[in-house]
Amino acid sequence: MSSIAQSAVANLKEAGLEDVLYIPGQQAYDTREGSYWSLTPRLGPWAIVQPRNTEEVSKAVKALVKTDGCKFAVRSGGHMSWNGAGNNIEEGVTIDLGLMAKTTYNPETKLASLQPGGRWTNVYADVEKHGVMVAGGREGLVGVGGLLTGGGLTYFTCRDGWGCDQVVNYEVVLADGSIVEANDTKNPDLFRVLKGGHNNFGIVTRFDMRTFEAKNIWDGNIVHSKAVTNEVIEAYVDFQTNLENNPDSHVLAMWVYVPQAPEHFINMVLTNLDGVENAKSFQKFLAVPGQQNIKSKTIASKVAEFLVPSGRYDSWLTLTFKLDGRIIQKAAAAFKNLMEELRKSIPDSNFSISMVLQPLLASWTQHSASKGGNMLGLERIPGNCVILITALEVETSELSTKVGTPALKAMFSEIESYATSLEKNVDFLYLNYCGDSQDPLPTYGEENLRKMREASAKYDPTGVFQQRVPGGFKISKVK
Repeated sequence: MSSIAQSAVANLKEAGLEDVLYIPGQQAYDTREGSYWSLTPRLGPWAIVQPRNTEEVSKAVKALVKTDGCKFAVRSGGHMSWNGAGNNIEEGVTIDLGLMAKTTYNPETKLASLQPGGRWTNVYADVEKHGVMVAGGREGLVGVGGLLTGGGLTYFTCRDGWGCDQVVNYEVVLADGSIVEANDTKNPDLFRVLKGGHNNFGIVTRFDMRTFEAKNIWDGNIVHSKAVTNEVIEAYVDFQTNLENNPDSHVLAMWVYVPQAPEHFINMVLTNLDGVENAKSFQKFLAVPGQQNIKSKTIASKVAEFLVPSGRYDSWLTLTFKLDGRIIQKAAAAFKNLMEELRKSIPDSNFSISMVLQPLLASWTQHSASKGGNMLGLERIPGNCVILITALEVETSELSTKVGTPALKAMFSEIESYATSLEKNVDFLYLNYCGDSQDPLPTYGEENLRKMREASAKYDPTGVFQQRVPGGFKISKVK
């Protein structure tokens, strides 16, 4: 262990954190490293410290900041799957918030208070006991902290805005270890930039969120063969064109290939948030031949089922374009070509790949503005758009870096060039879907960048979260 690592461990012990401090060779260390859903961010830090409360987060930050030369990472769920994402670190210490996973509800204020290490599958189960719901993640193992500081697409975005728009107060540990609150009246500039501003300002230790009545949903999927691709795309374009008038309808359009499958298939995930069966907005999807499995359930039970398996090396990329069936056709063709190329290059076709399309509506800007605004620059969105993400999983790091990621980038270049040729490429990247070659912050717009720079300088004047916490997307690196 290096001298810096030894000093960091000593300082954390001196801070009273020895019983939640793990080093390589200890079972607790191996357990936490092994709990990342993807192999990609399992980086083997010098040590892992697991604070149990906000005061211990403060102690950990103070101890690491006073350790000259020590860098650190901050993990909530650890779901972002590139090795510089900021949820782990190789040469440094990881502050793991996994023991801070509690969700509470106050019936008087109708606010739910979420700790950052919680997973959404548990959050929903907790708040449903009180007959209420929050607008959070759509995959059960995603962590609270990462999703909400990155913006947060939810089942309810069309109706209520992004996940970060539902936060009314943050509790934050700043770079000097001080604990502050940020809301409309206390530190309002910090409050605004935390809504989508990622890990640039401090460690959020509590999110106080608006709630609404919990209802049963009508939810499930239709699996289509690739033979009906044209019909599915036509139905999707029609659905999104009319989505503003049907805000209680939600769709994920997923092109999927799994190992040993003879071909890819299309998985349409349909959700009506009011539990309406066979809603009118879904009729075109329901009319396309496919295997249906749709029923009434709760959000908690739905998300508990919707857990994306990994245990492999992951590569993600995203882009945004104006709603246009021709671009979706191009993306579908590019996905097919990518799958066929990878089957030639990867032994036994041992990989999985998915491409997901979902709406980004211009009207969402109004939802955000009505709640004080966020950092995403939604006012720059030129009409109704589509967010595309492709995720590739392979067995080895070498396959990921030398085969998978280059092929994925080539696919995205092809789609983006085509969208640009139609003048429909959009300068917006959703932070939580970005890969290591992408940077969403410049797409937020110059005014939001200015606000973020000013808040960083005010609340972190020594640049701890810019230099000592190197992972993630840094405002200091935006030119």
